[in-house]
Amino acid sequence: KYKEWRNGVFGRDKWICSLKNKECKGQLQAHHILRWADYPELRYELNNGISLCQAHHPRKRAEEKRLMPVFQELVSVSNG
Repeated sequence: KYKEWRNGVFGRDKWICSLKNKECKGQLQAHHILRWADYPELRYELNNGISLCQAHHPRKRAEEKRLMPVFQELVSVSNG
């Protein structure tokens, strides 16, 4: 089920990092916008995922919280 979700997120984002800038590098990763542990009901919702390269994938909880609105906006734009 996770692989299906991940591939759906990647497909929606055209298999590229959603932040698309010169700092992009590394393997593409599917990131849960609202945390896996905190929102089990949203684990497999495509709109709770975003494709990020390794360089842009948040490594700390504070960074993740700070970027959450940015990621939500990017996902809503890509679905619009």
